[in-house]
Amino acid sequence: MRHLILTIGIAFLLTFTFTVFTPVITIAADPNKLVWHNLEITIKNKMQTDKPEERPVSLETYQQHSKSGKVITTQETQKVFGSPLYRPSTFRLPLVSSNGLYQQFFTIQNGKIGPSKPVLSHWDIFHKANEWVVVRQDVDQYTTDLLNRKETHRDEYPGYMKVMQIPGSDNFTLITPLGNGIMNLSMQILNPQGKVIRLQVIGNLTEKDMILLAAAYKPVSSQPK
Repeated sequence: MRHLILTIGIAFLLTFTFTVFTPVITIAADPNKLVWHNLEITIKNKMQTDKPEERPVSLETYQQHSKSGKVITTQETQKVFGSPLYRPSTFRLPLVSSNGLYQQFFTIQNGKIGPSKPVLSHWDIFHKANEWVVVRQDVDQYTTDLLNRKETHRDEYPGYMKVMQIPGSDNFTLITPLGNGIMNLSMQILNPQGKVIRLQVIGNLTEKDMILLAAAYKPVSSQPK
């Protein structure tokens, strides 16, 4: 089944019609279910799923990923992102690196692989002592297309994952343990322009701190001051 979370290095560039949505999110009576617009997300019973596979993840790996293409500044990213860029308020870890990144990815059209195109994302790295967290931001074209179709779409995820609403917002997140105290929090935001913005928050902080950081990201004008 096609998942909403797309790992770093995968992008879907599909044409779509812009539609402005009114934020709608429902937490079902079952804590393992969530409805977001026309998307229904279910987490399997823990007894029916395998344990998560530990993945070798380190700060150094993401520091390299954040520069693995054409690097531009945050200010330049705001001008060309196509939607207001989301920026964080003050967090307890210092922001040590921030940049936009163009990478080449293959397109998918009608189920076939097409030519590669440059895809823009933005990277923030917070780091102090042994604590670190990376926030990668991009336009989630796949989920945007699902919302534009307005048909009910169902996704089911393994029982070791979690789905929850971000407090004080209409955004939701899927939380995946990566092993060795590291987790991936993937937050979906539907902006007023009808695009889904994805924030992938990966690091070795507590779940509470990861959620607080994700919630601290707010949109800023993409126009130069």
